[in-house]
Amino acid sequence: MERQIILAIILSAMATAVMRTLPILLLSRFSLPGPVQQWLSFIPSAIMAAIIASELLSKPSLTSTGLSLSLIAAFAAAVSGILTRSLFITVLTGMTVYSGLRYWYGMG
Repeated sequence: MERQIILAIILSAMATAVMRTLPILLLSRFSLPGPVQQWLSFIPSAIMAAIIASELLSKPSLTSTGLSLSLIAAFAAAVSGILTRSLFITVLTGMTVYSGLRYWYGMG
């Protein structure tokens, strides 16, 4: 039984590696047109925005008054990001504001 589990893990790892490397290997041989490259450059930002929006809307951390702590922290992080243009400062601001609000409202 243990041998089958190890074999399943190895086969799954190989399948994952092939699925991730094959497109890169194939696409590295071709030059994509400019508009396609420009369109592809928006994908990481769109994915990050979708992840953040999903987290803010699906499970907000609310106080007893209905105040959304995660939304306030996200707003503070966005303002910090616009002003500083630093990812580190943006993340640090969001985490600090969220942690501070949870402490202030006795939620953590």
